[in-house]
Amino acid sequence: MKIIVVNQDHSRTRTYSGSGKGVGFLVCCAFLLSMAIGAGVTYGWLTSNQEQMLTREGLKNWKQALDAQQQDLGLVRQQTQYQLDALMLRLSELQGRMTRLDALGERLTTKAKLDDGEFDFSEVPALGGPQELSETDHAYSNVTLLDAIDQLADQIDNREQQLDLLDNLISNRTLHDDAFLAGLPVRKGWLSSRYGRRTDPFTGKAAWHNGVDFAGKRGSDIISVAAGVVVWSGTRSGFGLLVEVNHGNGYLTRYAHNDESMVKVGDIVTRGQAIAKMGSSGRSTGPHVHFEVLKNGKPQDPSRYIYRASK
Repeated sequence: MKIIVVNQDHSRTRTYSGSGKGVGFLVCCAFLLSMAIGAGVTYGWLTSNQEQMLTREGLKNWKQALDAQQQDLGLVRQQTQYQLDALMLRLSELQGRMTRLDALGERLTTKAKLDDGEFDFSEVPALGGPQELSETDHAYSNVTLLDAIDQLADQIDNREQQLDLLDNLISNRTLHDDAFLAGLPVRKGWLSSRYGRRTDPFTGKAAWHNGVDFAGKRGSDIISVAAGVVVWSGTRSGFGLLVEVNHGNGYLTRYAHNDESMVKVGDIVTRGQAIAKMGSSGRSTGPHVHFEVLKNGKPQDPSRYIYRASK
């Protein structure tokens, strides 16, 4: 076999002669040389890009990172569940509170004998008004658990406002009813002298009597016929030991000839409260209470009040 080698500029040529085995050997050497060069280049590229290859160490690091993320995710889920449970507990507490407020409101409404519909705790409060959306609001939004809790809290605030108003109304009505003059000034006793013209027990002459007298046992209770404030507690000429109670709206009651006073000026008394003990102090012929009713300073016939029904 002949091999002709031509120079680059084609000016000269060389001819080599050899057997087939020799040529094959040269070809094999050239192939091995090219493989060696390629392997060297590949090794260099691998060593220079080792961080970018999925080696065993890299796979191990990736697995550790994924495990850590899984643990973090589990912790987040656990904390979220705790928060959700807490919110659900809060929601149930608010619902229970709402139920109790409604029951209390209905009971008070019934007890106060208010007109039907004035305070209806079984109905949703009437609300209204135009819808006003800000730039960040959406026409359609999902109601979250927090939104439900906020709405329930608003309803509770509304119920509490209704209850406050109802309480004020009942309190005012109770004060008005308690201040309503009615009943006897004694627990036990009998009417011994009426209001108006009578014979004076000391002079025997005709005289005017501004109150009524109830006779009874010395030391028995004298009671206030209505709620009010004590404005006098002490002796006064003719009346002996005297207690006066101001009931408002121009009304004042007097309890005279007492043996002992059980209240002092400034005390608040209620209907039926014992304010003195029956005696015979002052201008008196025996144990009794002289009871007067005055309106705007003018004496009234007490029988108009002692025999009327209490509110």
